[in-house]
Amino acid sequence: MTDQPAVRVTLPADVAQVDQTGYVWTFLDRAAEPERVVPGSLIVAGDEEEPFLAKVVDIVDGPGGRRIVHVDVVGVPEQAIEELRHSRLLAS
Repeated sequence: MTDQPAVRVTLPADVAQVDQTGYVWTFLDRAAEPERVVPGSLIVAGDEEEPFLAKVVDIVDGPGGRRIVHVDVVGVPEQAIEELRHSRLLAS
């Protein structure tokens, strides 16, 4: 058992679900805090086992009144943390 808390994913998504736009897509109503999911924002998407950083590209109308979110995969959190530390934007 680990003492680390579970990963908090802002928007559950499957990185393999890419539509004709070329971006990963998912439904906005899957987000626990949809107000955090706005175009231009950087979020953690995916799931607890395979989270990834993503930039929200847009939110469009989908089937049955559901909203579709398109995200651009930025990378994995560990890479971003390492780069922030390297740039001295995050303490070591």
